Amino acid sequence: MKLTVNKNLGLLLSGQFVSQVGDKFYLLALSFWVLKTTQSPALMGIVLACSLFPSLVFGFISGAFIDRYDRKAIIVGTDITRGVIIGIVAAAYYLDALSFSLIVVSQILLSINAAFFDPTIPAIIPKIVERDQLTKANSKTQFIRGISSILGPVLGGVAVAAFGYGFAFVFNAVSFLVSAFFELFLKIPPVIKQENEVTSIRHEILEGYRYILKDRGLMIILVMVAVIHFFVGSIEVLIPVLADSLTGNGAKNLGFIQTAFGVGAVVMALVISIRSIDRKEVRFLFSSVFIIGFGYIFTGVLYLAGIGGVVPFLLVFLMIGAFIILGGTCFKSIIQKNTDDNMAGRVFGVVSSVGNGSIPFAMLIYGFLLTYIDFYHLALISGVILLPMSVVFYKKYKGVSYAGDN
Repeated sequence: MKLTVNKNLGLLLSGQFVSQVGDKFYLLALSFWVLKTTQSPALMGIVLACSLFPSLVFGFISGAFIDRYDRKAIIVGTDITRGVIIGIVAAAYYLDALSFSLIVVSQILLSINAAFFDPTIPAIIPKIVERDQLTKANSKTQFIRGISSILGPVLGGVAVAAFGYGFAFVFNAVSFLVSAFFELFLKIPPVIKQENEVTSIRHEILEGYRYILKDRGLMIILVMVAVIHFFVGSIEVLIPVLADSLTGNGAKNLGFIQTAFGVGAVVMALVISIRSIDRKEVRFLFSSVFIIGFGYIFTGVLYLAGIGGVVPFLLVFLMIGAFIILGGTCFKSIIQKNTDDNMAGRVFGVVSSVGNGSIPFAMLIYGFLLTYIDFYHLALISGVILLPMSVVFYKKYKGVSYAGDN
């Protein structure tokens, strides 16, 4: 059994790594192509919006399909579909027929596919690993994501410079097909469905929301999902302002801080993929939110203390990156352990949309607030909010009778 589990997880992670690196190639090439051909950052913003909002909207309903139909078929089918879509973009580029409208349509279609693919992955992990290995499995997926986020842009930049945009498009198209090939060999037990009358998709969507709303513990975890993603979004806004305020070159400072953040995430994912934290996920989740809050406060205090060099801030953001990954890994494991298998798709569909929606919402809110509040005061306020929030919600969660908690 253990060998089968390891093989299944290995196949899944191999496919994820290839497609995620390919995605970084594609996004880098696409961004530069749009900016070069349109000379408009606003149009680039439209492309990014088309990459995000369809998956955010469809995520609220995709879970019913994930729970109703074969999950393996969904991930294989969506990967093949994404490979074909990007293949069309690549072909259009080489035929000198690539247009902004085609890019927009392709991004919308890719985003819709992601709304079905992304929630299916955490829904199938409990089917291919043992319960006490869930956190390690989730941390491995985070590790793969972190490594691809570091290697992908670097290799993508080199590839685009050496071989052009078309190569990056083709590479991503092939990467999705390779991922689908790996997934074909997965052995995923089917979802056990209740013996009752056939229901409509609409009924199953509503049933999923009733399931979520009646579970107080799950609702608290969803709040933590929103909080963690919200502050990930806020970091994206605060870091450039901080980097520009420090001594030295602002762009270099930004690169150093983003690298430290990424290294912290990758190191933490590696640590918890090796060292078990099974049955400690609840404690680590709320502790992570608390420490992230402390990191915000420390950022504000360092700046107010007159620290102008970038090095002390690198340590802070390394810590924040690490505990964001720890918190994200823990909430996935908690949900997986406490969600019925026939509801996992619907729950993770909502989780995906809540998380994806919180990030741009935070970027919008913090961008607005920064016109009125200095970034270091905003960091202090954020930390002061997070510290008591983590304690209050931990106590609320512990007051809920929830099977399998620690």
